[in-house]
Amino acid sequence: MRDHRNSWKGCRTLGLAGALALAAGLTYATAQAQTAGAAGTKPATKPAQAKIKEPVTSIGCRTARAAGKPYFVEFRSRTAASYGHTFVFHGVLGGGNRFASFKVAGLHPKGDDPATYMQGHMVPVPAETGVSYGDLDEQYLTARFCMTLTEAEYRRALAYIQKLQRETKTWHAPTYNCNSFAADIAKHIGLDTPNPNLYLPETFIKRLAEDNTKKSPAGVFASNPFAAFGPDNKDKTKPKR
Repeated sequence: MRDHRNSWKGCRTLGLAGALALAAGLTYATAQAQTAGAAGTKPATKPAQAKIKEPVTSIGCRTARAAGKPYFVEFRSRTAASYGHTFVFHGVLGGGNRFASFKVAGLHPKGDDPATYMQGHMVPVPAETGVSYGDLDEQYLTARFCMTLTEAEYRRALAYIQKLQRETKTWHAPTYNCNSFAADIAKHIGLDTPNPNLYLPETFIKRLAEDNTKKSPAGVFASNPFAAFGPDNKDKTKPKR
């Protein structure tokens, strides 16, 4: 997996003033980095992938488990150097606190250039829709909300997720960002979704959980929102991206 520790990816709607301020800051940072690179005789070697401190677990799906529903879709948020990232795990539940298998889907700007992230607050930029740095290390996790599915339900969800990944080519902070991408998946499996452009990733996932655990237990098998949020995240480690 590509190392993203030095990138600026994240997702949230910013007003024009905020976007311009961010653009100015990132332009300065990019210029400084380029100047520093030009002064040296050789560019620094890209650091190796950091060791994962807290491997992926299925703890957030524990209260959502139900007979005949061995598959899952879990909506997650994590910290980032910017303002966080929303992404989706999906696959097969396993024994204990592990998934038997899982895949990751999430929308973020393509590559590691901060200029691309900067431009994405003004105009749509090329995007990637898979795993990004920090997704697989739960030391960065801030919120999670799990839905369990039957085989037929999961097959439909999987087909939609794969289609969305194939067809989503751009990331644009004000209009279609990581929250928006996850919200489309949530709506497809029958969930009520808060406005993805009004919340930071962590708050978006918590609102998603709150809105959908108010539904009839007979119709929804979902994780308890209070269990899903985890511990106080004010001191959470942030990946450098």
